[in-house]
Amino acid sequence: MATNRLFAALLSAALLPAFAQDVEVEPPPAPAPSKASLAVLPFTYHARSIKVKDGWVEVVRKEFQTSELTNKLITALVATRKFDVVERKRVDDILGEIKLTEQELTDPARAVEAGKLIGADYMLMGSISLFSVRAEWSRVPNSRHWSRALKSHVIVDMRIVNSRTSKVVAAHKGEVKDISRTLHDSNDAPPALEADFVDQLQRKLCDELVVYTIDSVYPIRIVDSDGLEVSLNRGQGGGLEVGMTLDVLVEGKQIKDPDTGELLGYRQRQIGQIRVTEVEERLTHGTVISGEAPFPEGAVCKPVQKEEAKPETPRGPKW
Repeated sequence: MATNRLFAALLSAALLPAFAQDVEVEPPPAPAPSKASLAVLPFTYHARSIKVKDGWVEVVRKEFQTSELTNKLITALVATRKFDVVERKRVDDILGEIKLTEQELTDPARAVEAGKLIGADYMLMGSISLFSVRAEWSRVPNSRHWSRALKSHVIVDMRIVNSRTSKVVAAHKGEVKDISRTLHDSNDAPPALEADFVDQLQRKLCDELVVYTIDSVYPIRIVDSDGLEVSLNRGQGGGLEVGMTLDVLVEGKQIKDPDTGELLGYRQRQIGQIRVTEVEERLTHGTVISGEAPFPEGAVCKPVQKEEAKPETPRGPKW
């Protein structure tokens, strides 16, 4: 009996390695893709860049707060659900620890240093290079009074830096102009900028900066294509509106730097166009208007740029 048990044990030990080799072990699941983390540095505003107009410099400097603009931009970026946006307090605490000045905030090298401490993949920084408000006077019809129309012009220079590579991913000039406010009075005093007027300026500027930030890190892509209907990875606040036309592009040949071998990008080939039909909270839907559908998932889409109408050249007399 003991001999039989010993034989069975030896047989099992001999067969175990062969049996184990035939067992297919399921590989561990691939890590889920994660959102890129983004930290927004406080926007800077240098007094020397303010446009002086009729002695309104002090009024402009008091009313236009860069902290409010930074907070609104952070809120708008969170709403897109595209980034893990670092809390403003954490950013301020880190900047306080390393004692960065306003001038140093615009230096990509120092921004990378801050980004590594904060733990963000990307750092967004910007400075207001122009903020002007001018008044245009006009007489009120059938009256002895005058009215003033305040017209504004704001320019922000923004950069996005990759904290790991220290490279500037994108640079953009955000611009808002020709937002006006009419005041019906005859007071000669410099006009105060009302809170809602400044808020309107800031939010319009944030809308533009948010769209550019998303485009710089996450291009618009087709995530589902069923016949003539497509869905895109961009929702509300992502710069898409019903009726917009987008070119559909696929990546082709790689473009490399012949000296460094660095991959510079891809040659893109247009395969069709789509028109936006619905914008949801997290998705945008459209329909194919040209090209061979269905389009491949992952194809990049870019809004068609409208050409500005050129003024007609006046025709002179024929001699």
